[in-house]
Amino acid sequence: MFLGREQVWWIVPAGQQIRHAITDHPGSRPAGDLVTALCSAGVKLPYETWPTSREPASRRITARCPVCETRVADRQEKVEGLTVSTWDS
Repeated sequence: MFLGREQVWWIVPAGQQIRHAITDHPGSRPAGDLVTALCSAGVKLPYETWPTSREPASRRITARCPVCETRVADRQEKVEGLTVSTWDS
């Protein structure tokens, strides 16, 4: 995590088939914790269910929440150096 720099992660919440954007680092909280996505939806952090030698199951999911997409785009315009990452499990 970069201190002093705002970050956004695209995740596939547990039990969903769409990516949501969050500002909480996915690895900094236990899997299953409820966090608030940029669209204000409560989403559960995904569980790590794949061996490290295999491709993550969530990688194939590319659909993104349209409200989160708009809010990420707004932040990119306003926040210099915003880091946007995809986190898969």
